[in-house]
Amino acid sequence: MSRASDYDSPKSYTLVWVATLLLIVGFVTGLVMFPPMYETPKDEATSSVLFVGRFHPILLHMPVGALGLLCLMELICFTRRGEESLGVGALLTLWVGAAGSVMAVLAGIMLSREGGYEGGNFTLHQTLALIGTCGVLLALVVRIFSMSHENRELMHAYRALFFGSFGLMGLGAHFGGNMSHGSKFMTEHAPEPIKSQITGMEKWMLSFVEKPKTKGEPAAPEASPTPAPVPTPVPTPVPIPVPVPVVASSGTTPTPPPPTPPPPTPPAGSSSGPDEKLVFQHVILPIFEAKCNKCHNEDKSKGDLRLDTYEMALKGGENGKNIVAGKPEDSLTVQRIALPDDDDEHMPPDGKEQLTPAEAAAIRYWIQSGASETMKVSEAQFPPEAKEAVKL
Repeated sequence: MSRASDYDSPKSYTLVWVATLLLIVGFVTGLVMFPPMYETPKDEATSSVLFVGRFHPILLHMPVGALGLLCLMELICFTRRGEESLGVGALLTLWVGAAGSVMAVLAGIMLSREGGYEGGNFTLHQTLALIGTCGVLLALVVRIFSMSHENRELMHAYRALFFGSFGLMGLGAHFGGNMSHGSKFMTEHAPEPIKSQITGMEKWMLSFVEKPKTKGEPAAPEASPTPAPVPTPVPTPVPIPVPVPVVASSGTTPTPPPPTPPPPTPPAGSSSGPDEKLVFQHVILPIFEAKCNKCHNEDKSKGDLRLDTYEMALKGGENGKNIVAGKPEDSLTVQRIALPDDDDEHMPPDGKEQLTPAEAAAIRYWIQSGASETMKVSEAQFPPEAKEAVKL
């Protein structure tokens, strides 16, 4: 039998129709059981739900690989010969990519039940992934229909729908990367034209979903002795010599010129240059940003804990006060840092960049000194072991 006759022979798509309908029913059922949430859940999820949710980072690679391969296949399938050669393979790849998308989205929704996921990046990540997955499922239905009816015009509509849906999923993945690695992960080393375009796109999209930022209510620090500020020496005014009147030859005494006023004395406690730097803003917060805030920020607050602002840091999380002013031994931050690296409660967790001894000592000193937001570096008396972390 010739090769052409194979293409002209009728094909049955009953099996793929059944598999696709089961996939759609499973997706809808999953969304009904676990509807998407955009705020911290009120009820604690079961262990089985969280167990499945932890597979989200693994499952999301399957649709990325399958749908990425399909993009190349569809470029070949634009021609009639390419469609005849790769059409069935493209359909199978599309089904695998759609199934992977469904599993990744449902696992991601289950993972969000763990709490600590909120903010603009999370909203866009989840929303775009949902829309993209629905688009891929619809594209799958359109491709099966166009192949079974040999409708090339409908095939063009399918490709437009598929590429658009895949693009939305890519955008959703980008905002998911912002949650996991920080908003500068993709742009930090990008060329300036690309960086400006990506940054502008992010700001524009986030403007539709982000709530107005409001400062959280700071937790009232427990009473603790705050170290007295080191008094700044007040410069003693230099006496200005008064010119001695000179008797003129005519015997009259000329009026002396008025004395020049002394320079203004700076108020006590004021300083300039590096002395104006604050301990929290310029020493402690950069440590949090480098070692803690990938999991404790506005978009991803694991354990309902944020360390990206002073107010949020003092507010604490679901396990209690992470910072107890004047009492580092009662502060969860210090306790978790001091645990052995292999302890499940140690922070940062195993596999993440750890704090240096100097950084840990700096945090401990700041809390011991009262955890002030306004204490200046010039007033602080960091212990020798913390000096390495105070490079300004």
